[in-house]
Amino acid sequence: MEFWSEDFCRMDRVYSLSVYETPTHFYIIGSDATESIFRTLKIDRITQNEFIVGEPNHDYSKADIGELLATVSSSSIVTPTEKWGRKRNSTVSTGGGLLRTLEKACGLIGAVRFLHGYYLLLVSKAKQICQIGNHSIFKVEDVSMIYLPSTSTPLPPEEQKYAKLFQTVDFTTNFYFSYTYKLSRTLQENSLAEKGIKWNKNNYKFNMKSEQKFVWNDFLLEPFRKSRVNKKWYLELVHGYIGHQLVELPCAKFDLILLARRSAEFAGTRFLKRGTNYKGAVANDVETEQIVWEVSNSGSLNSGKFSAFVQRRGSVPLFWSQDSMHRGAPMVVGKPPIVIDRVEPNALTTAIHFQDLRRKYGHPIIVLNLVKRMEQKHNENLLHDNFCKTIQYLNQFRHSGHCIDYISFDVSRCNKTGRVLQQLDRLGQRVVLATGWFQNFPSLKFRIPQI
Repeated sequence: MEFWSEDFCRMDRVYSLSVYETPTHFYIIGSDATESIFRTLKIDRITQNEFIVGEPNHDYSKADIGELLATVSSSSIVTPTEKWGRKRNSTVSTGGGLLRTLEKACGLIGAVRFLHGYYLLLVSKAKQICQIGNHSIFKVEDVSMIYLPSTSTPLPPEEQKYAKLFQTVDFTTNFYFSYTYKLSRTLQENSLAEKGIKWNKNNYKFNMKSEQKFVWNDFLLEPFRKSRVNKKWYLELVHGYIGHQLVELPCAKFDLILLARRSAEFAGTRFLKRGTNYKGAVANDVETEQIVWEVSNSGSLNSGKFSAFVQRRGSVPLFWSQDSMHRGAPMVVGKPPIVIDRVEPNALTTAIHFQDLRRKYGHPIIVLNLVKRMEQKHNENLLHDNFCKTIQYLNQFRHSGHCIDYISFDVSRCNKTGRVLQQLDRLGQRVVLATGWFQNFPSLKFRIPQI
């Protein structure tokens, strides 16, 4: 998916859209932030098992859109049919043969098909939760699901079953988007992209596609991409957590932002998803970014004052599991036992995992392992021992200075001594000084007078 591209119209992106229907088509009218420039999409309703959408290659004014809707309305006759899918606004007649299905939606998040026809997915309600400079960040509050094919008969039971199952996905829980800021990418990547620079660290080129792992509706957007719909229409949803705190000092005002992106590549619930898959993607993979923005300065990523520190957490990148029911064992009260399912003599999958980290973050790579090292019953220490041996094996093939720095820190054991915060503070300073952080302004230099 292109990140830097020249679009073929004056509208920078669609900020608000409304959906209208006739017996043969759905019409989506999108507007810019000022509601002075409009775009349209025309989605076919007759061909049930294909997603056919057309996009005129030009912009419309408000008067043009009114004339277009009047023309469509006068040439169509609509009979309201039973609607299936997630809750949505009531269908409203605009007069003539055109019905307004949804008004003032925030954007498209995809289309999905089960057995009979496609459903259109839109964010119908969102609220702004914070800003990163001049860029507003929104949290999804409601999603609408519209069945596209024109039909007067109820959907088959199997279709209804899959549609209801899909609706159990709660899009209103910790899903975020921005119209102007790539939430799936770090502040450093966004800042350099705004300057037209592709990031290159230690000769490892920045891979744009790898960031799609943080876009949770990437699969749902595929029908629009295949139809070559301009990307300004749809939203990329990031799942995780975004919070901020304003700090006011006598000399300046700062906004502290915490942004956690969950990877969608090997996602799953606790105990049911552990370890890694064969592509090196690990379970519970979260990229956490701490951003400091001087609010009293400019909000531009180019001229403002920003700094950020990024760290990555995830499951131990070995083949292991903690799901007793999956193995046919009886129900276990408490935590299921840890099992090493497979040991790779050449540690190929773990090597792939660290290659991905190296391509994205460069050197050094510091691993902070928090699992228990000493237990009466072998459980977490199995992971510690196997992971430590794997790191030692991989470091044999790395150049001096490019080895993986492995730090084992038994949080549970250290917590009993009451010194866990002091130890973590010491480790944190070591890691930050070794890896560095991003800032888009020069560091202050102080001259110490000689006495």
